[in-house]
Amino acid sequence: MRLVGPLTAGTRLALFRAGAAAVLVVAVMATSAGVAAAGVHGPDVSSNNHDNRATVNWGVIHRVGGASFAFIKATEGLDYVNPRFASDFAAARRHGLIRGPYHYARPNGVTNAQISADATAEANFFIRVTGSLGGPDNLPPVLDLEDAGNLNPTQLSRWVKTWLDRTEKLTGRTPIIYTYGDFWRLQMRNSAYFTGYPLWLASYGVRRPVLVGGWKHYTFWQYTAAGMLAGSGLRLDLSVYNGSRLQLRAMTRKRSEPSETSRSSVRSRTPLRSRMKAASAGSTSPVPSITALASMASSTLRGITRIPVADSASRPRLWPNVFGRVGIREIGH
Repeated sequence: MRLVGPLTAGTRLALFRAGAAAVLVVAVMATSAGVAAAGVHGPDVSSNNHDNRATVNWGVIHRVGGASFAFIKATEGLDYVNPRFASDFAAARRHGLIRGPYHYARPNGVTNAQISADATAEANFFIRVTGSLGGPDNLPPVLDLEDAGNLNPTQLSRWVKTWLDRTEKLTGRTPIIYTYGDFWRLQMRNSAYFTGYPLWLASYGVRRPVLVGGWKHYTFWQYTAAGMLAGSGLRLDLSVYNGSRLQLRAMTRKRSEPSETSRSSVRSRTPLRSRMKAASAGSTSPVPSITALASMASSTLRGITRIPVADSASRPRLWPNVFGRVGIREIGH
């Protein structure tokens, strides 16, 4: 653009302010992406990421793009299945990414019974597509909550609780809730009831997301909807995990599935009396030796203070100070 005429002092000041504002916006966006990209990050994708035969190369996404995890859309409402879900989900695992499926909610109903029935049906539909997610490197299931349908906040809370309960019952995993600030504050009336579930919060162009609903931390932060990542032909959503890769991998275990730490501590959690009896039964001596008793007592005392790190692997972590229809194109997230 060519400026005509001399610049007055007022014009210079206005241009300076406009330039400073533009630099500030770019700086905030760059800081958001830079802080997030420095952590454990990964994309989330749907069939939209394959539009016009766009590339989604999971090997490059992992090895070159540096992604540690990926969330992949599985279902929406009661009858939409992402036609790319099965292939993307399998390829992500094959190329070494930790992966998780998500369900885009389409809440419906008028009476309490109808609302609960609808939520249960959507949960059943989702798990029929994904399975129980009991294999290795599977993150807990995700409820993508961006649409309230015709429900008010009280009704929507009932719908969400029913879906979460049903999904947890079917998988043995504590589901993750995906949402964004304005939606939760308005459509869920900023409910603090769900803080026992891991939060995946969308918040763009900020240095740190503003938490909602009583959560003290986020588990995942989706920091952009227009990110660039090697291996993807189109821009895509990118998120960062609020913890280390080791902690992320711990999230893939069911609560009933012990970690190596908890396996090694099983013996020390066995009551001393029972272990004395077992030792006595397996020995030709009528009672265990003094050395054996001392060893048992010592390991039992150690077991009292030992806390397995992954006993609640699917639960949210308080990491301290770490930072539609079948066959048609999906319209949800």
